[in-house]
Amino acid sequence: MVRVIMTLVVVAVICAAGYYVFTHPNLGQVERLAEELEGLRLQNRELANKNAQLEKKIVALRDDPRLAERRARESVGLARPGEIIFQFEEPDTMITVQVRLVVKEEKIELAGKVVALDSLDAALVNLGRDVAGAKLSVVFVGEVGAILRQRIVDVVEASPLAPADYGD
Repeated sequence: MVRVIMTLVVVAVICAAGYYVFTHPNLGQVERLAEELEGLRLQNRELANKNAQLEKKIVALRDDPRLAERRARESVGLARPGEIIFQFEEPDTMITVQVRLVVKEEKIELAGKVVALDSLDAALVNLGRDVAGAKLSVVFVGEVGAILRQRIVDVVEASPLAPADYGD
């Protein structure tokens, strides 16, 4: 009988301990802290990679005389003996450059170059990037169909050169 009571007490203690461990409010905090720890480890790896890149840059600046010379030229404006440095100031006002887009039923010309309709959007983006202050003038020559005319207007208005001047 004593054995049965002792067995019941041991089983009750084990069950109570299990219940306490698995339902304790700190269990959620342990999971949250584990996630936070993983996030910090990831951040630590990223910072270690950044440190390695910076260390390579430091070594390159210290050991590569060409890189050090280039940095000195760019940041301080140093020059070799006998060299002449030309410095150009940015203009106070932007110069506007008029660019013509000539649209005919059989071909499209942008700044004198024939461009396919499919590549017109890319050509306009490149032109806007390469020529600061470009102002687009679209000229429709001859009988240009309404669908082609609308496609040209849509492409031009979606480009960085919008708005454009339109004429016939």
